[in-house]
Amino acid sequence: MVRKRDAVRFENELANMLWERGYLVVRGPSSGSRVQYRFQPDLVAAKNGKILIIEVKKTSRSGPVYIPEHQVRGLQELEERSGGTAVIAVRVPYHGWRFHFLRDLPETRGGRRKVADPLKGLRIYELEEIVFGLSRRIDEFLRDPAGETRKV
Repeated sequence: MVRKRDAVRFENELANMLWERGYLVVRGPSSGSRVQYRFQPDLVAAKNGKILIIEVKKTSRSGPVYIPEHQVRGLQELEERSGGTAVIAVRVPYHGWRFHFLRDLPETRGGRRKVADPLKGLRIYELEEIVFGLSRRIDEFLRDPAGETRKV
């Protein structure tokens, strides 16, 4: 079980990492609190008009991580309201952060979602390539500044 102090530390660690990469980042003021009327994610990060709704998890082992049903429902509602993308960010000791799209996680019988192997998640640069389309086709590298295709 992760203590509240540790959870806040990990949320801030990820928020700082995203900020350094040029994101606008907001940490939910009552994230983790059970006394609330609406779901608030751990972090909301925006960049280039795209929104990431992030729930932060930490594991101390290599086993699965489960996302409770109320968090799944809350993340899905925020995706619909904002047009953003819900992401589970898992901090794995000695391996850093791994990111998993909520939509790709299998649902358990109880309505939870399961990150079966946290290490199989995306690294931050892979997440950015998918969300922001930062990767380029090979022929884009072969064009000169005037837009003409170079002969190789």
